[in-house]
Amino acid sequence: MNAQVAMMKTSREHLPVATPDFCKAMRNLAGHCVVIASGDSQQRAGLTATAVCSVTAEPPRLLVCVNRNVFAHGVITASRHLSVNVLGCCQESVARRFAGMVDGVAGEQRFDEGAWVPGISQVPVLSDALVSFECRVVEAVPASTHDMFLCEVIQVTGQMSEEDPLIYFNGRFAALA
Repeated sequence: MNAQVAMMKTSREHLPVATPDFCKAMRNLAGHCVVIASGDSQQRAGLTATAVCSVTAEPPRLLVCVNRNVFAHGVITASRHLSVNVLGCCQESVARRFAGMVDGVAGEQRFDEGAWVPGISQVPVLSDALVSFECRVVEAVPASTHDMFLCEVIQVTGQMSEEDPLIYFNGRFAALA
């Protein structure tokens, strides 16, 4: 019986798929575009991301995944608060700024576009986003190159309009058709 169990275990073990194959496959997974922002009046940082999802409604919590190598990660870790700003289809230029796709624009300059206001925890919140979730980080879980921040939602603001969201698919920004 032990040989049969060992054979079953061996037949189920597989090496992970190659990184380039994984990245190519993930291009087919359409994602919402958000700007994750953190900091205060002294220092702000942000990044464009699609790695955000709802975890629970009671209490209201989001999961936000951030690469440890980006500057914003350190700001989030220090402040223990962040905002998740869901972009509308007309906000591609904001997404590009925070994704580092605009030459000569970095750091604080990223906040020169959009209606950024301090939230109740002083983190930057994009007031003209479709919706903004202001969050308190309750747990950080290491995951390879990233940290998964489990965040309690402490405020919801934004336009909450019928405007289409900005989507990222196959390496391009798009709106719903």
